[in-house]
Amino acid sequence: MSELKTQWTGTDAMRPTQGAVGYLEVRLKMRELRERVASQGKLESYLKVHPIPAVLGPDGRMYLTDHHHMGLALIRLEQEWDEDDKPAAKNPFRTCCFQIIKDLSDQVDISLRQFFLKMEAHNRCYPYDGSGKRIERLPKYLTELVDDPYRSLAGLARKTGAYDKVDVPYTEFKWANFLRTRVPESLITEEHIASAIQQAVALANDGSASKLPGFRGTRSVEDLPSLDEIRDRITNRHGADDLAPGLPPVQGMRNTG
Repeated sequence: MSELKTQWTGTDAMRPTQGAVGYLEVRLKMRELRERVASQGKLESYLKVHPIPAVLGPDGRMYLTDHHHMGLALIRLEQEWDEDDKPAAKNPFRTCCFQIIKDLSDQVDISLRQFFLKMEAHNRCYPYDGSGKRIERLPKYLTELVDDPYRSLAGLARKTGAYDKVDVPYTEFKWANFLRTRVPESLITEEHIASAIQQAVALANDGSASKLPGFRGTRSVEDLPSLDEIRDRITNRHGADDLAPGLPPVQGMRNTG
């Protein structure tokens, strides 16, 4: 198998292949990326190690197949930089590294509808809204993605050990749908997210979650992370790949239940 091509290009080339993200997780990712910019050279090196996987579409755009949260965080930070009247030429969030998993830029004879049907057939498209309901048309831009609070909860719960990271498309959305009717949405805020995660971890330890990807098997209660351990993990390993080195802590994350 040939090595996948990586390419640096502007964030304005990004296009979504799903209908929702978790806004809380996006905010945490923004904090992390700000910290990396504060450390000279840290952002560029991080993006090189964590390229955003994408399909290069027939219109020459980068259709993200993962890392929508990081993509949207970069766009919001780019806009934030410009709104602060900082030098546009020095905006560190304007470009990103992409890993092109499939190049369809030569298929100029297919419509975008045909393109998305092909993407979905290969599990590279997830046309569902913030409540887990199927939608007919995907947003055109990442800034149009709606909030699914349970996607934030599912992503953060994984990072605190609720379930394993596995190579199964849209694992976090599957867990989000599982948690949707089991954890009160009112808990999915910065103030109470640790308590919400603690509930998610307990639910993920139950046999009713056994068919979900990444299920870790039933563990004793003593082996589950405590509330304090959960707070520590979301403070120091937020929004980033668990194997990423040198993760900065979240500044201003409240340690409340």
